[in-house]
Amino acid sequence: MGNNYYALVAGLPDILLEDKKIVHSSAELREYLKEEVQPADYKLVELLYMPFDHQNLLNLLFKKAGEWDQRGNFSRDEMEQYQDRKNYEVSDTENLPAYFADFLEDFHGEESIDDYYTAEQLLTAAYYRYLAESPNPFIQEVARYQSVVGNVMLALNGRKYEEPFESNLVGDDEITAALKKSRTRDFGLSNEVSDIEQLIQIFETPNLLDRELKLDHHKWHFLDEITFFNYFTIEKVLAFVLKLFIVERWMELDHEKGKEMFNQLLNDLEAGFQFPEEFTLAYGKK
Repeated sequence: MGNNYYALVAGLPDILLEDKKIVHSSAELREYLKEEVQPADYKLVELLYMPFDHQNLLNLLFKKAGEWDQRGNFSRDEMEQYQDRKNYEVSDTENLPAYFADFLEDFHGEESIDDYYTAEQLLTAAYYRYLAESPNPFIQEVARYQSVVGNVMLALNGRKYEEPFESNLVGDDEITAALKKSRTRDFGLSNEVSDIEQLIQIFETPNLLDRELKLDHHKWHFLDEITFFNYFTIEKVLAFVLKLFIVERWMELDHEKGKEMFNQLLNDLEAGFQFPEEFTLAYGKK
């Protein structure tokens, strides 16, 4: 049985609200959760933040300009020790996720990776493999969802513009095999990917910003579905973190859309305390 966080989940709206504004970024939320959840559950929280560490690390390794993303788990000082081979060889990688440490070993190895996009793809693929091996079913499902949606969108884009995409697909399974070989509208994936037609329709949205919005709503709905019966568990908290990432993204892309999503997040939290009838009948909750 997992841990239940009654006070934490019930208090999530208060964490965000102050005159209807976001007063805690996802970076601040991570620090808050560090004190509120069990260490094993906090490791799951950290996993969701790792893509920001990917970006910070790659910017350092390839000397790309850009602000340091505070949402990453590791500070700039911690990351800088991995920037060159000399410092890396005397650095401590014990606290790094295994896939991240393995990537650094490969990067600073004899056959070093000298292309930014190749490095990004390798790190992303390793991340999804790592998530897929997590003992937590929620983490596994999120990994599969994100890799499948990303691969389908990549394949649709490559097919539309007649650009080679096969080597950029993440993973090696029956879905990626179908995306590489099939020429049918749905890549022959109607059985493996139940919402493939919906994803194709989203891709066909002419306006790119509208397409991104539909994709994020699709992900939001997915998170609602897989946490429907998670009321006060770490999975509810993890879904909240991922939704907050979406809200923050839209605050930057389109502030009004971001505010709409923020209000939706609050409404979802409030509605979350109205237990479904199935739960009432089975457990006698009111």
